[in-house]
Amino acid sequence: MNLLTVYLGSSGHARPVFKEAAQRLGSIIGQQGKSLIYGGMDAGLMGTLAINALKNGANVTGIIPEKIKDNERMLHSLTKTIMVEDLCDRKKLMFMMADAVIIMPGGFGTLDEGLEVLYWNWLGLHNKPIVLLNIDNYWTKIIDYLNSLTDFNKNSLIVVNNVDEIIPTLEKITTQTTMKIPPHLPHFEDEITRNTAQPIIIDRANIENTYFVICALGLKQLGQHNRAIGFLNTNGTFDKLLKWIEISAEETFITTKCLKLFSAHNDENVLRQLLEKQEAVKIDLHKEKWGAKQTSD
Repeated sequence: MNLLTVYLGSSGHARPVFKEAAQRLGSIIGQQGKSLIYGGMDAGLMGTLAINALKNGANVTGIIPEKIKDNERMLHSLTKTIMVEDLCDRKKLMFMMADAVIIMPGGFGTLDEGLEVLYWNWLGLHNKPIVLLNIDNYWTKIIDYLNSLTDFNKNSLIVVNNVDEIIPTLEKITTQTTMKIPPHLPHFEDEITRNTAQPIIIDRANIENTYFVICALGLKQLGQHNRAIGFLNTNGTFDKLLKWIEISAEETFITTKCLKLFSAHNDENVLRQLLEKQEAVKIDLHKEKWGAKQTSD
């Protein structure tokens, strides 16, 4: 458990409790002689984590996609920076390099990454440990939502509430994680961004659909597509997931504009009418999300 991939937010506006957790985890990774793999950015918790890992002697590898704006906010002086073609390549390489995955607070991108590895676990493609850090109950609605899904294996996700629990928890794991992972790992980016105006409507709550819709929201936030996205929320099936999206906006991991990226209703006819009226949303990531640049100097 020496190579730790960490998924976390790039928002520069998160509360101090989240920034302090990123600082602490970075310091622990370095002090414990572990190596960090992350998304390569200087922004938000991502930059804070990497800078503190570097300061404490860790090897830090950043993985940056050439085709999205993340490459405009690279953190320089990393131990190693790997450029990949696209977002799906970044996520796959971050996962393949890892002995274990840690999910800290973040927005659509962070949840997308976490759901992707849970989806691959559900398909039986890996058994790497996945640790969710639930600081200040940030992920509680997501945990409740996942536990409501009939196809969610609770044993696939380790939940801790404190940064200091992470390494001791991983050290207690005795299950072998050396199963052969196939070269192709399924993802939905190509399907979501294909040239069509067909709306994306999610009507059943399961691991696959949840990963799909969160990935679609993350890509739409980045301006990678403009398809209408809707939740057919019959019997309140998606209430907890939708509440987490509100919380994520309140905590500034996503912007309030992100609340306009989708519609939700319990009546399909009404939902389709809402989707027809869904307006295009443009988010200036530099000004509205990432905030000031950070350096390791």
